[in-house]
Amino acid sequence: MNKYYVKTILYAYPNLEFVAEQIDKIVQEKAFLSMEDCRPCLEQCEDILEYTYQKDCLFSLELMLNNIIGKITPNEMDYLEYKYFKRKPKEYFVDFDAESRGYFRKQAMLAEKVGTMLEKEGMTDKEFEEKYLPIEFFKRLLECTIDHESAFCKN
Repeated sequence: MNKYYVKTILYAYPNLEFVAEQIDKIVQEKAFLSMEDCRPCLEQCEDILEYTYQKDCLFSLELMLNNIIGKITPNEMDYLEYKYFKRKPKEYFVDFDAESRGYFRKQAMLAEKVGTMLEKEGMTDKEFEEKYLPIEFFKRLLECTIDHESAFCKN
Protein backbone atom coordinates (compact mmCIF):
# COMPACT_ATOMS: atom_id res chain seq x y z
CA MET A 1 0.00 0.00 0.00
CA ASN A 2 1.18 3.53 -0.76
CA LYS A 3 3.34 4.65 2.18
CA TYR A 4 1.76 8.11 2.25
CA TYR A 5 -1.70 6.58 2.47
CA VAL A 6 -0.62 4.39 5.39
CA LYS A 7 0.92 7.32 7.24
CA THR A 8 -2.15 9.46 6.57
CA ILE A 9 -4.36 6.72 8.01
CA LEU A 10 -2.12 6.48 11.08
CA TYR A 11 -2.19 10.25 11.63
CA ALA A 12 -5.98 10.20 11.19
CA TYR A 13 -6.66 7.35 13.62
CA PRO A 14 -6.88 9.34 16.88
CA ASN A 15 -9.17 11.88 15.16
CA LEU A 16 -11.70 9.62 13.45
CA GLU A 17 -14.44 10.06 16.03
CA PHE A 18 -13.99 13.84 16.01
CA VAL A 19 -14.28 13.90 12.21
CA ALA A 20 -17.44 11.78 12.44
CA GLU A 21 -18.89 14.28 14.92
CA GLN A 22 -18.10 17.10 12.50
CA ILE A 23 -19.92 15.22 9.75
CA ASP A 24 -22.93 14.92 12.07
CA LYS A 25 -22.91 18.69 12.52
CA ILE A 26 -22.72 19.27 8.76
CA VAL A 27 -25.63 16.88 8.15
CA GLN A 28 -27.70 18.53 10.84
CA GLU A 29 -26.97 21.99 9.43
CA LYS A 30 -27.85 20.87 5.90
CA ALA A 31 -31.14 19.43 7.17
CA PHE A 32 -32.03 22.61 9.06
CA LEU A 33 -31.14 24.83 6.12
CA SER A 34 -32.81 22.65 3.50
CA MET A 35 -35.76 25.04 3.16
CA GLU A 36 -33.39 27.83 2.17
CA ASP A 37 -31.53 25.64 -0.33
CA CYS A 38 -33.01 26.16 -3.80
CA ARG A 39 -31.61 22.94 -5.20
CA PRO A 40 -33.97 20.03 -5.85
CA CYS A 41 -34.80 17.92 -2.81
CA LEU A 42 -33.18 14.86 -4.38
CA GLU A 43 -29.82 16.67 -4.66
CA GLN A 44 -30.01 17.75 -1.04
CA CYS A 45 -30.79 14.19 0.04
CA GLU A 46 -27.88 12.87 -2.02
CA ASP A 47 -25.55 15.30 -0.24
CA ILE A 48 -26.75 14.08 3.14
CA LEU A 49 -26.42 10.45 2.04
CA GLU A 50 -22.85 11.12 0.87
CA TYR A 51 -21.93 12.53 4.27
CA THR A 52 -23.58 9.56 5.96
CA TYR A 53 -21.55 7.23 3.74
CA GLN A 54 -18.36 9.08 4.67
CA LYS A 55 -19.18 8.64 8.34
CA ASP A 56 -19.74 4.91 7.80
CA CYS A 57 -16.36 4.73 6.07
CA LEU A 58 -14.71 6.40 9.08
CA PHE A 59 -16.19 3.86 11.47
CA SER A 60 -15.17 1.02 9.19
CA LEU A 61 -11.60 2.34 9.13
CA GLU A 62 -11.58 2.73 12.90
CA LEU A 63 -12.68 -0.91 13.35
CA MET A 64 -10.00 -2.05 10.92
CA LEU A 65 -7.30 -0.09 12.76
CA ASN A 66 -8.48 -1.29 16.16
CA ASN A 67 -8.10 -4.85 14.88
CA ILE A 68 -4.60 -4.12 13.54
CA ILE A 69 -3.46 -2.32 16.68
CA GLY A 70 -4.62 -5.28 18.73
CA LYS A 71 -2.05 -7.39 16.88
CA ILE A 72 1.05 -5.26 17.38
CA THR A 73 3.48 -5.40 20.28
CA PRO A 74 3.51 -2.87 23.13
CA ASN A 75 6.90 -1.62 21.92
CA GLU A 76 5.53 -1.02 18.43
CA MET A 77 2.53 0.72 19.96
CA ASP A 78 4.89 3.12 21.74
CA TYR A 79 6.42 4.00 18.38
CA LEU A 80 2.98 4.63 16.87
CA GLU A 81 1.93 6.67 19.90
CA TYR A 82 5.06 8.79 19.72
CA LYS A 83 4.93 9.64 16.02
CA TYR A 84 1.30 9.39 14.97
CA PHE A 85 -1.21 9.25 17.80
CA LYS A 86 0.29 11.64 20.36
CA ARG A 87 -2.24 10.63 23.01
CA LYS A 88 0.26 9.96 25.79
CA PRO A 89 1.90 12.73 27.83
CA LYS A 90 5.47 13.76 27.02
CA GLU A 91 6.61 12.39 30.38
CA TYR A 92 5.83 8.88 29.11
CA PHE A 93 8.56 9.25 26.48
CA VAL A 94 11.32 10.70 28.71
CA ASP A 95 13.81 7.91 27.94
CA PHE A 96 12.49 7.28 24.44
CA ASP A 97 15.24 7.50 21.80
CA ALA A 98 13.68 9.40 18.90
CA GLU A 99 16.93 10.69 17.44
CA SER A 100 18.87 7.61 16.38
CA ARG A 101 18.93 5.93 13.01
CA GLY A 102 17.41 2.90 14.69
CA TYR A 103 14.33 4.93 15.60
CA PHE A 104 13.81 6.05 12.01
CA ARG A 105 14.36 2.55 10.64
CA LYS A 106 11.89 1.18 13.18
CA GLN A 107 9.29 3.80 12.20
CA ALA A 108 9.73 2.96 8.50
CA MET A 109 9.44 -0.78 9.12
CA LEU A 110 6.41 -0.26 11.36
CA ALA A 111 4.61 1.85 8.73
CA GLU A 112 5.35 -0.86 6.18
CA LYS A 113 4.04 -3.53 8.58
CA VAL A 114 0.84 -1.58 9.20
CA GLY A 115 0.45 -1.14 5.42
CA THR A 116 0.72 -4.88 4.93
CA MET A 117 -1.80 -5.47 7.71
CA LEU A 118 -4.18 -2.94 6.15
CA GLU A 119 -3.92 -4.79 2.85
CA LYS A 120 -4.72 -8.08 4.60
CA GLU A 121 -7.82 -6.38 6.04
CA GLY A 122 -8.84 -5.44 2.49
CA MET A 123 -7.60 -1.85 2.29
CA THR A 124 -6.08 -1.05 -1.09
CA ASP A 125 -4.80 2.15 -2.65
CA LYS A 126 -7.90 2.23 -4.83
CA GLU A 127 -10.21 1.86 -1.82
CA PHE A 128 -8.40 4.64 0.03
CA GLU A 129 -8.65 6.90 -3.00
CA GLU A 130 -12.35 6.17 -3.57
CA LYS A 131 -13.60 6.07 0.03
CA TYR A 132 -11.35 8.40 1.99
CA LEU A 133 -9.82 11.00 -0.32
CA PRO A 134 -13.26 12.52 -1.09
CA ILE A 135 -13.40 13.38 2.63
CA GLU A 136 -11.82 16.82 2.98
CA PHE A 137 -10.06 15.84 6.23
CA PHE A 138 -8.17 13.01 4.50
CA LYS A 139 -7.40 15.08 1.42
CA ARG A 140 -5.76 17.80 3.53
CA LEU A 141 -4.07 15.34 5.87
CA LEU A 142 -2.53 13.53 2.90
CA GLU A 143 -1.18 16.83 1.58
CA CYS A 144 0.31 17.63 5.00
CA THR A 145 1.81 14.15 5.29
CA ILE A 146 3.48 14.42 1.88
CA ASP A 147 4.75 17.93 2.66
CA HIS A 148 6.08 16.81 6.05
CA GLU A 149 7.82 13.75 4.61
CA SER A 150 9.31 15.76 1.74
CA ALA A 151 10.66 18.43 4.09
CA PHE A 152 11.97 15.78 6.45
CA CYS A 153 13.78 13.89 3.70
CA LYS A 154 15.54 17.03 2.43
CA ASN A 155 17.25 17.58 5.80
